[in-house]
Amino acid sequence: MPQQALVIAPIVSLIIALILSIVLRDRKCNIAVSLLSAIASLLMIWIGLSVFLTNKPLSYSVILYRVEGLTLGLNRLIFVVDHLSALFNIALGILGFAVSIYAIKYMDLYVGHESLRFFGVNYSSFLLMMYLVITAYDIVWFIVFWELMTVTSQFLVSFEKERAVARAAGYKYFFMAKAGSELIIVFILIVIIYLTRFNTSFDAIRYTLSLLARAYPGVTALLFVILFIGLGVKAAIYPLHSWLPDAHSEAPSNISALLSGIMVKMAVYMMARSFYWFAPSLIYVALIKPIIEVL
Repeated sequence: MPQQALVIAPIVSLIIALILSIVLRDRKCNIAVSLLSAIASLLMIWIGLSVFLTNKPLSYSVILYRVEGLTLGLNRLIFVVDHLSALFNIALGILGFAVSIYAIKYMDLYVGHESLRFFGVNYSSFLLMMYLVITAYDIVWFIVFWELMTVTSQFLVSFEKERAVARAAGYKYFFMAKAGSELIIVFILIVIIYLTRFNTSFDAIRYTLSLLARAYPGVTALLFVILFIGLGVKAAIYPLHSWLPDAHSEAPSNISALLSGIMVKMAVYMMARSFYWFAPSLIYVALIKPIIEVL
């Protein structure tokens, strides 16, 4: 497989898992989804390691449709795995593989009680959206995948839908995450409408914000705060973390591991990338939270 095409391999595997989760039922559905998700996770690890070993980013672009003069980037998807994305690919792959293998037996607890088809659709979609969040190199596609990640994870948190407390935990998580997403959208709208003139690539945003920081440091600081608070909800940074205890206690054990182990790190990923937009030296600030958690 060509190195560049390797970027879309996890996407293909998870889409197949998504389709099979609709076709199959109960334990067969769970086994198929778990194995394909485990394969996709191993591919993520391979992608991340290949970037570090070769010291070369991987990229892949897909033209969805051709429209002359369209600058917003909605007609194409650009995936880039640089060193930052590679690091989170490895983390997502390791945890995704462990959780997927664990789910083969664990989800037997829900056979005859909950829909494993519903679980399979949302589980494969959840892993897929997290992968797309850390590989999409366009701010508009980033927020699209970010929102879909929130929706699918909310369904997984409230998987035991007959239990009122599980539904309440899912709603609380969803509405708090959605409030944070609105702040991210405000940041995106300001940036792409007033600053980059609808150029939504990460490179254009980085260049524009570096110029803005020199000319209007106060405005740049305000944009930074808006984005940081929006991401802080998903990262469960105090005092924006109140959704976390309820969601973790009510979600199935394998989903709880994904929420705490990697989903909250999706916000850390964008913090690290956006800090580099505002000031390259701030990249080290983004490392403080994960380092403290590891210690």
